[in-house]
Amino acid sequence: MAEQCALYYSKLRVEVFATIIPDRRPAVKCHAGLGLAKHAVAWPEGYSGVRGGEIYKRTENGWELLFRVESGTPTDELPWRESQ
Repeated sequence: MAEQCALYYSKLRVEVFATIIPDRRPAVKCHAGLGLAKHAVAWPEGYSGVRGGEIYKRTENGWELLFRVESGTPTDELPWRESQ
């Protein structure tokens, strides 16, 4: 199976993101899209805002921090909403 799929790997354009959320187990997870990573960090925590955490993007040189969100941040104050 790996040999047959290897032909297509170069055509796949999947960007890999990781989240670190200390209160979650496992604390580090990988995601196949930025939207999924944002959703993990912005998970609602009742009326106190979002869960919080860090979002990293996989680059040629390793991992790059994209966003750091403090626990309890209101959803309208998420950093990616400010940049839109």
